[in-house]
Amino acid sequence: MNNQRIEFTSRIGWVRLDQMNISPVAQRTLNQPWVDTLTKDFNPDVMGMIHVSKRDGWYYVVDGQHRRAAAIQWLGSDQQVQCHIYENLTTADEAALFLKLNAVKAQSPMSKYKVALTAGSPIETDVDRIARSLDLVIGTSKDLEEIGCVTALLNTYRKSGPGSLSFSLRVIRDAYGFDGFQRDPIAALALVKDRYGNSINEDKLIMRLSKVGIVELRRKARDWRETTGNPAAQCFAHTMIIFYNQGRGDKVEPWWNIGVVGAA
Repeated sequence: MNNQRIEFTSRIGWVRLDQMNISPVAQRTLNQPWVDTLTKDFNPDVMGMIHVSKRDGWYYVVDGQHRRAAAIQWLGSDQQVQCHIYENLTTADEAALFLKLNAVKAQSPMSKYKVALTAGSPIETDVDRIARSLDLVIGTSKDLEEIGCVTALLNTYRKSGPGSLSFSLRVIRDAYGFDGFQRDPIAALALVKDRYGNSINEDKLIMRLSKVGIVELRRKARDWRETTGNPAAQCFAHTMIIFYNQGRGDKVEPWWNIGVVGAA
């Protein structure tokens, strides 16, 4: 019997979902009903990191193909997720790594964030700075009204930058308070800022969103998601712009082209 202990070394990085392939020797056959179950209650903050092997210009999923498929259905294939990235593995190594990973409990995204913050990682440090500048705290305590969706914060920062993340958190803080700090409103507001820039009146947006309320925002956005099949953040952004353009005052172009539902 071979008792040799195999060690694997990885680095943490961000990988687009459409740059991943499945390692056939390290993954079981895809179970679509399980993917659908994961998608129904999908939450990036509890999905855990996908483990990928970088070779031949692709990232081969060693562990996490069902989470990847659910993420594609919920977020869209052009989005990035944080991964453990391994290099120079053979297919036999990938199979051995898969077996090893499935015997180890994964850390939560919040735990990884706290470790990176302690280590002085630039992105995590700046996200923390932005939150604290708005008198907000990133953490897991609901009683203290801490922001728990750290994956959404990091994704938004990486995709849209510090300015759009700060805008997003300000609007949610002033329009909804603690109940609004969830991945879809955060991502949607960053998309709104990215597209419209200074043509959006922040005070008016806060007033409109506050008047309608977070429950109605979620309901309308989910209706649009069921109708169009578009990613949730896009549906939330579309709904926010509908609310913004209601009544008197300055208006902006619709999020989607009239008559072409889902066209950005």
